[in-house]
Amino acid sequence: MNLHEGNLFFKHKHTTIDIERMIDHFDSFDEFEKCFSDELMNENLLLAEFLYKLLNEKGISPSKVSEMIGASPSYVRKIVNGDKLNPTRDILLAICVYIGAYVEQTQILLRYAGKAPLYARRKRDVIIWYALKKNMRLADVDEILIDKGFKELSKA
Repeated sequence: MNLHEGNLFFKHKHTTIDIERMIDHFDSFDEFEKCFSDELMNENLLLAEFLYKLLNEKGISPSKVSEMIGASPSYVRKIVNGDKLNPTRDILLAICVYIGAYVEQTQILLRYAGKAPLYARRKRDVIIWYALKKNMRLADVDEILIDKGFKELSKA
């Protein structure tokens, strides 16, 4: 998947670097917000829309995902509806592994949720990255994580 295809990050007029440079030119946040309000993300909405799109592409219901990752029956549905604020990084990673998301899709989902992306120098993250690339089952990923001394993703 090309990161720019269907990606909600690239709808804006200004690049992130442009916005970062402009922050210093305003005396107050209110002034900045008047000029750039359309450029600021609504993280919960972006997360909800992107997760909905992923689940729809895979033909998997939010309740099935909740069940398979060991979350309450309505947990993923609340994320998709924008009602669950600040889901954990591990829950999002478990969802991505379970549905067979690509690494790029996982990175976007994490970014929309305001979470740290997978990082190739963190051993636990590399295990998850590898699992995404190899389309491994969540149970197998959890087994490797536990074997290497890390917390499992399911039932996070």
